[in-house]
Amino acid sequence: MITFLVLLYKDIDKNCYSSDGKILTKVNDPSPNLRISSICEIIQDKCFYNLKTISSFSFGENSNLTTIGENSFRGCRNLTIINLSSCTKLKKISSSAFNSCYNVTQILLPEGIIEIQRFAFASNYQVTSIIIPASVKIIYEYAFYDCSKPQNVTFEEGSNLVSLELNVFSRTAITSFQIPEKVSKVNGYAFMDGKLTNISVHPNNNYLTTDGNAVYSKDKSILFFILNKTGYEIPNSVTTIGERCFYGSSIKTITIPINVKRIEHFAFMSCNLNNVTLLGPLDYIGHQAFDYCYRLELIIFPNSSMTFTGANFITTNVGYIKLSFTCKTLFSRDSIRENTDVSISYLNKSNLIITPNCLIMDSDQTIIYEYWDTILTIL
Repeated sequence: MITFLVLLYKDIDKNCYSSDGKILTKVNDPSPNLRISSICEIIQDKCFYNLKTISSFSFGENSNLTTIGENSFRGCRNLTIINLSSCTKLKKISSSAFNSCYNVTQILLPEGIIEIQRFAFASNYQVTSIIIPASVKIIYEYAFYDCSKPQNVTFEEGSNLVSLELNVFSRTAITSFQIPEKVSKVNGYAFMDGKLTNISVHPNNNYLTTDGNAVYSKDKSILFFILNKTGYEIPNSVTTIGERCFYGSSIKTITIPINVKRIEHFAFMSCNLNNVTLLGPLDYIGHQAFDYCYRLELIIFPNSSMTFTGANFITTNVGYIKLSFTCKTLFSRDSIRENTDVSISYLNKSNLIITPNCLIMDSDQTIIYEYWDTILTIL
């Protein structure tokens, strides 16, 4: 004998909609199973926010829904399923729309959806798998953050996704991941604090390549992501180290090859680094590239002049550190946030510091030896 469970859905009162029925504004109905009108095009921000009684919702036939607003179902802790499969006109799921729906076990997305915004499904602890329709072009940062049970993410064939953003799948149980065919950029922090052990690239992807540990641009000039950061050596082909590429690494010493010309924002933030050696001059270094590296003791600069423009290069968030120079190096005014010990071979002076105003001085700050600001005159 087979028993079927039939859920009875209650139509949401018309007073909860705008006068034309196209916008669902606010729902406080305590019924566990609610049906949204097929006329509805927009579920407004915070519409079901923190509604503890709802366990499921459905839609009338031929749903016209196009947009789910910010925080619209956030905190619906007894919601067990997010079934949007019948919403074939849905284009956007807004920020935190289903954030902290702790008991959801299944997410069903429709073909045709284009955009999944920040934290849209964050902290959906019971979801075990995720299927992303091919139509999705943009998944914003933190979209599936802290969904602790999913072990795999499936992208439908022909996926239109173009990037993997910051923390998009961080703190999940995903162990294996194939980068879809149109993705051209991977944030170094896309899978942080997770269980990822295997990464590959779709065979039809013309933008990226992998050696099984690191993800590079196709020509291996850009280093985007590293799976196992311990003891990693940067290949000579790399000219750009991507955003947050080494973030949180336990690596202690690194040599940055002469061919590297760009280090993007936060590239080495929160690492266990002790020593950094730059073999060649950089054209660009992003903000906070080495911030929160509390054990960093020495950065050796190359035997050529260069200019640093990134903010917060040296801050109070690093430990005792010394910068070693053989050539004059210019810094923007917000690069050096505290007096920092330096050695400069051509000055042949001991106990030197660089100040936040980019002055090279003795440690007692009684003598100015040089001015290393990118601005040519002292203000």
